[in-house]
Amino acid sequence: MLANAADKVNLSYEIRKLWADGLLNIDNVTCANEQCTIGALQKPKLVPFNQLPKRSVKSKEGHAALIHSFAHIEYNAINIAWDAVYRFNNMPQEYYDDWSKIAAEEAYHFQLLRDYLLTLGYDYGSFVAHAGLWEMVEQTRYDVMVRMALVPRVLEARGLDVTPDIIQRFKHHKMDEAANILEIIYQDEIGHVGVGSKWFKVVCEQREIDCHDTFAELIERYAADKIRQPFNFDARQQAGFSQSEMEYLTRL
Repeated sequence: MLANAADKVNLSYEIRKLWADGLLNIDNVTCANEQCTIGALQKPKLVPFNQLPKRSVKSKEGHAALIHSFAHIEYNAINIAWDAVYRFNNMPQEYYDDWSKIAAEEAYHFQLLRDYLLTLGYDYGSFVAHAGLWEMVEQTRYDVMVRMALVPRVLEARGLDVTPDIIQRFKHHKMDEAANILEIIYQDEIGHVGVGSKWFKVVCEQREIDCHDTFAELIERYAADKIRQPFNFDARQQAGFSQSEMEYLTRL
């Protein structure tokens, strides 16, 4: 619910440490709010995805805008991770360990990007952004299996496909600091998508349903328009996508 980015980062670190040190427990949980409510920031202004202005990465402003878009994704990812902790009760301890760790890592990613933006003369909120990530969080609030299938394994997995190319473009333009930050994020995100894969498959097994068929059904119901090629097959397989899932996505 925090609406201050710095506070959200710091509290993410604090809560993760408390959990890792064994000072928190999940014995007395309450039901989550039906809506996935988050603290509303005054900035950035949110617009539909197709209204985001196009800028050249070669210009200082265009470079900063692209970094800002990554910062916005990482800021959303902090909220996504904590909502996964908060919303879904009766999961194993390891689930909360995984997602609280991810929350702290997403906070670190956001902090890296924001600090870099400041060196360029901008800040988080200097450019407009879109709300597409959070819309999928809202749509998947009723079922942990659906959340794990569609947020990490569809929306966040897209970052595995596009980030290596952006890293190379940054290196080509001698933007080495930005490239190094994205390299850190990219490596961590393989693990984050992998956590989504792990828990999606655990819940499928618990419910005695087929993972591949269920994933395909959920894609077709919610996210067929969000599948884009080309895919980073190596990163996706590291993140828990099976050969049959990749063949299915390629057909789409």
